[in-house]
Amino acid sequence: MKTDIHTFETDDKIIEYLSIRINEINVVQECRLSRSEQLNISDEVIHFRNCIEWLIRANRTIKNIKYALEKSLGYSTKMISPITEDENQTSYSYYLEDAVYRNLVLWDVFRQLLNEYYKCGVPRNDKISIYKFMREYKDKLGADKSEELLAYLSSEEHKKVRETLRNSFTHSLEATNSYIFHREIDGKLKPDMDNLFPEHPFANLNYVIDDSIKLIAYINEVSLIMLEYRKQMLVAIKITLSLPCGKIDEDSDVWNLKPLLENYEKLLYPCENPCEKAHEYEQRLICKPEKICYQSCEHSSFDISGELAPVFNFDEIKKQFPC
Repeated sequence: MKTDIHTFETDDKIIEYLSIRINEINVVQECRLSRSEQLNISDEVIHFRNCIEWLIRANRTIKNIKYALEKSLGYSTKMISPITEDENQTSYSYYLEDAVYRNLVLWDVFRQLLNEYYKCGVPRNDKISIYKFMREYKDKLGADKSEELLAYLSSEEHKKVRETLRNSFTHSLEATNSYIFHREIDGKLKPDMDNLFPEHPFANLNYVIDDSIKLIAYINEVSLIMLEYRKQMLVAIKITLSLPCGKIDEDSDVWNLKPLLENYEKLLYPCENPCEKAHEYEQRLICKPEKICYQSCEHSSFDISGELAPVFNFDEIKKQFPC
């Protein structure tokens, strides 16, 4: 949760708060596929692997942002005064600039992740801004989520990083510089103050920290959606059928959880050795399992297991699942 650092009574309290916030900057779940899942080379798996690549790149950038912020905060605490030019001020500015740059890179990676996962079709080398992207692909991304993101991107909180801080580095102007560009305004020579650092070093750090944490939360939302999709649609599952005659047999097919849950009532077992419990169905003798046990394959990182008890009789199966 964002806190106004001006409410703290001492610099030590501000430093403690900023340190805690930096420690909240953590990588997201990368949703990497297991060996058994990757063996299923399909368009679906390839698409998911491409999404994972953007999560991996996001995490690499997140680690770099955290490192840069830690270093910048460390040097800022050694500065005698915010307007003193010394090695500590130079190092603070260097790492702050690095954090800002990587923060904006992370926004671009986030856009690429959205583009990939929601199949928007924007070429990777297209320089479309995230603002334009969110507006043009609102239907694919979801109107509510798009409006929420656009509102944040237009907020002063985000603009402090994307515009104010970035511009201050672009124009190489800092409040501590011994040389500042001047302009003649109304016949008077005045310093060009438009692109100076906005506030105290602690305030500048706070802007980047808050924006980074907000962005990582957005990335994590997509990661969790991907994780659930993987669980439902990509994790390999083996099933065993318990038949009315007492026989237990393992299905040779590999399933995914969602299709299994949607279709288990349809599962019928062809009788190899017909007995009195067999039924004729579509000119074949079959048995209907009394119980279906499922378990994720041994190489999966998900521990998925459970039992299903079919309840439909043959007439209900014909009615519910017509050929």
